Amino acid sequence: MDLHDGKARRAAWRLVHAIERLLGPPAARRAAHAICASEDVHRVALRVSPRVAGENPRLTKIPLAWATTVDVRRQGLKLRLDLRDNLQAILYYAGRYEPAVHQFLRAELRPGDVVLDVGANIGVHALAAAQRLKQLGGGRAIAFEPAADSVEKLQAAAKRNHLEVEIVPAALGERAEYAGLHADNRYDIKDAGVRSLYGDGETVQQVEVIRLDEWAQDLDRLDIVKLDIEGSELAALSGAARTIERLQPRALLVEDKRSESSARLHALLHELNYRPTGEVLDHNAVFRPVVTG
Repeated sequence: MDLHDGKARRAAWRLVHAIERLLGPPAARRAAHAICASEDVHRVALRVSPRVAGENPRLTKIPLAWATTVDVRRQGLKLRLDLRDNLQAILYYAGRYEPAVHQFLRAELRPGDVVLDVGANIGVHALAAAQRLKQLGGGRAIAFEPAADSVEKLQAAAKRNHLEVEIVPAALGERAEYAGLHADNRYDIKDAGVRSLYGDGETVQQVEVIRLDEWAQDLDRLDIVKLDIEGSELAALSGAARTIERLQPRALLVEDKRSESSARLHALLHELNYRPTGEVLDHNAVFRPVVTG
């Protein structure tokens, strides 16, 4: 897609850079947010991401020099964002992150629901689910996140927003083990959203990997599962098969953007009696159980 800024947009960004020279980066960041808030989130991501800095040369980029830690209110939540992280930078400038997933959760959640956010990162969706369940009168938002720095941010955000999020500081996989959580060498090591068990960058930390089937033995209800773990989705689902068969969550949102594993992912979910609805929400495919009888 050939994205570029037209004359009016280029003039607006020249004004942003003039504001930076006159008033400094904080004022420039706020002006940039005013522009980005009216744009598609994908377009904002292209402005922010250092990985695609050489692409779309006619699309104005947001300088890495502006990256810092900021306290803001986004999507109805008080958050402390580290703008070195792509996810957090997109949320800051666009004012939203994965808006289709956010809207799905708000529409789908019901009183008393139990929601799993697997690969919760700083908790954008786990916090939104907890907030919605609180409005509905109750339920459980459970976040699986292995990275210690992201867990700390999620805990602080839950406290800051007076929300209950049950945080499990572990990754989900096919077998119980300890494994290295790796950065992506195309991004800053602080970019938490692209870390994975299979990354090619520096090892950030050793993390515990657990099977959902063992962890969830005492769980008697499971309604929605969101699974976005940078290529580990198939392994996590393999280790969660008994739980999914037993509790039959009414919706699974699974990141499905890797062609090399998509067929196996769909085959496993088919065995578990789940079919894709055709909805794809910010790279997350929606699966529903097949109703029989």
